Amino acid sequence: MQLVAAQVVDMLFEFIAVFGEVALSGPLSAILLLCGAVLTLFTTGFLGYLVAGAALSTIGSIGRSPPPEAK
Repeated sequence: MQLVAAQVVDMLFEFIAVFGEVALSGPLSAILLLCGAVLTLFTTGFLGYLVAGAALSTIGSIGRSPPPEAK
């Protein structure tokens, strides 16, 4: 398990170096990289927000009886 964690950390640093080289190669590359990061973070955050809301809604409805029109 420690070997896998070490490899993941090593790959993370390698990715940072590669993305840094790409971002510094030109202004358009940096802008595209930034736009991709913002879009990815927004979508991931929004999906996490929806999942958290669904989980909290499910937990909050445990023990409640269904509405009368559902019977």
